[in-house]
Amino acid sequence: MQFLSEVKSIIVFILTYLHRNAWTIIFILGGGYFCYDNFLHPLIHKYQTNQSYKQATDPNRIAVLSPDMRRIRAKQQQIAQQRSIEAEEKRKQYQKEERERKRVKSPEEERWDRLGGVGKKLGSVGR
Repeated sequence: MQFLSEVKSIIVFILTYLHRNAWTIIFILGGGYFCYDNFLHPLIHKYQTNQSYKQATDPNRIAVLSPDMRRIRAKQQQIAQQRSIEAEEKRKQYQKEERERKRVKSPEEERWDRLGGVGKKLGSVGR
């Protein structure tokens, strides 16, 4: 029972304190947030950016990563060359098909196509 009365008295004390000092607490929190947002956060961000840059440009780290980077770049270059060769072959094939499609056929070729590529041999008797 005594524990509950102590808890109750603590809660009443806290509520009374908050009731008396509510605006003071609100202004202190608002001012703290304003100071953090306008002054402290930019300084922290600048410090972290500088640290990140130092780590990224560390000569020891670059020396370790350079061979991997060269190997990957060479592989990417090889893949790009293969793609360009394939694209060139496709382009040539397309141009060839386009020339064939646009070509004017002679009457003999048209007759040959109408017959389905089947014709009479010279000297054959039957039809």
